[in-house]
Amino acid sequence: MTTPIEKLTKILHLEAEKYQDRAVFGGLARFADTWLREAGDTWPQAADWVQMVADRLQAYSDLTAPQERAVALQELLRLLQRGPLAVQPRPVAKPQPPVPSPPTPPAEEPGGLNAPLTALQGIGPRQARRLARLGLHSIRDFLFFFPRRYDDFSNLKPINRLEYGEEVTIVANVWDAGTRKTRGGAVLFKAVLSDGTGFIEATWFNQPYLGNRIRQGRQIVVSGKVDEYLGRLCFTSPEWEPLRRELLHTGRLVPVYPLTEGVTGRWLRGLVKRTVDYWTPRLSDHLPSSVREGHGLLDLATALRQIHFPDSHERLQEARRRLAFDELFVFQLGLLRQRYLWRSAPGRQLPIDDETL
Repeated sequence: MTTPIEKLTKILHLEAEKYQDRAVFGGLARFADTWLREAGDTWPQAADWVQMVADRLQAYSDLTAPQERAVALQELLRLLQRGPLAVQPRPVAKPQPPVPSPPTPPAEEPGGLNAPLTALQGIGPRQARRLARLGLHSIRDFLFFFPRRYDDFSNLKPINRLEYGEEVTIVANVWDAGTRKTRGGAVLFKAVLSDGTGFIEATWFNQPYLGNRIRQGRQIVVSGKVDEYLGRLCFTSPEWEPLRRELLHTGRLVPVYPLTEGVTGRWLRGLVKRTVDYWTPRLSDHLPSSVREGHGLLDLATALRQIHFPDSHERLQEARRRLAFDELFVFQLGLLRQRYLWRSAPGRQLPIDDETL
């Protein structure tokens, strides 16, 4: 019987022939759900490893350059070769008494939060130099690299209720899609979308690779401002992604980060999401639970997750309140320390001339 690892390895080798995300129907991102179900049943004790592979499968579909996809496939194959952290498929292994031991960090992420960004999957020396221009040098810097604003794409509507000028999200099937060139040589990719209540056209400029990703019959989520052309409503260069259990670029409060040349918002957002998901559960909170409960504050891990990818405006405000409290708290501790050092310093005796008095 073919194991989930053998099945996925064959798919990855097939994908490595052309890097078009067509080795399996719907792409590797859709296959991630199948992997989670089958591998989770086979190795229930290795849930972190199974989820790590699934995250990288979903991230693969967001990559566009063949070179980036080649690197991502090689890292996925190495991860599969190492196996689920030496956990054997059940029911071969006999149950053993638990032996407490500290968790071992993944081999590709030495140094913990102080590790360089090249320890993260998908970041090589070139991308690390680009991120350094944003002041990002370590994993810790990445966790505390907060968005400068948010696009509110949480307003989900059917196509027949769309109005000109509003920012909305739709879930639709691709009715037709294709590329064409303008007289000036620019490449247009157009897709006709339908959700059963109506039709709307979406247009992207100079992105011909979308022809391999937005295909007829595929279900996608589109977010953006409703535009108008020749009296018909349309989308112009909207955000989009395949319909998944958890949306990242659409259908929510979408974080917008500072960028630099060579770093796109979509790529950076996906990288931040994977980093936050993996590292925040491993953070220790410097505030005692009594202080957090007394002031109604979130724990640090939740605050970081909500400041990057808020579930709602209310949760975003709660995260900002916790992180602002931390800044003022540390500042106050610094002032108290300075006062303590000033008071603990020995005084100097000043000579007094009695005649002058």
